[in-house]
Amino acid sequence: MKIKNFILEIIETILMSGIVILALYYFIASVEVVWGPSMEPNFHSGERILVDRITKNLSPLKRGEIVVFYPPGDDDKHYIKRVVGVPGDVFKVINCEIVISRDGEHYVLNEDYLDESICTQAGSRLREGRSIKLNEGQYVLLGDNRDQSLDSRNIGVIDSGRIIGRVVFRFWPPGKIGFVN
Repeated sequence: MKIKNFILEIIETILMSGIVILALYYFIASVEVVWGPSMEPNFHSGERILVDRITKNLSPLKRGEIVVFYPPGDDDKHYIKRVVGVPGDVFKVINCEIVISRDGEHYVLNEDYLDESICTQAGSRLREGRSIKLNEGQYVLLGDNRDQSLDSRNIGVIDSGRIIGRVVFRFWPPGKIGFVN
């Protein structure tokens, strides 16, 4: 009888642990693998990142943060991109730069995470010189490697409901372990 109780206890522990791990994965944080060159040189293919799924609901996303999201019309893929346009912005791509108009001010977005030689080209959804107003819950997400990124320039603005969460930690490769700012 003791062996039967012991085996049942092990099975119960394994099942409960599995339920807790799944709950953590779906509601609190998930592990993602970066694929493709769209975020180089800041993130490379094969790197492992931790995505915080909770705080996006507690505080608004900020310009410059890195997020993982479902592209429009595809709930099976996850993209990693940087937030460059936030709700309330009037956003425009002109002469290789991003121009933001907000609260009566106009300025060229300073993207110090990019090499100075990077030219932000417009796309089929965000056209050269055309302004787009971001409504509540809408974001413009762009890859850091602008020449190799499928992002808001071609897939359009991203609704907050499609954003999985903020990238908060890189844990692979070992030489790059650390929090993501």
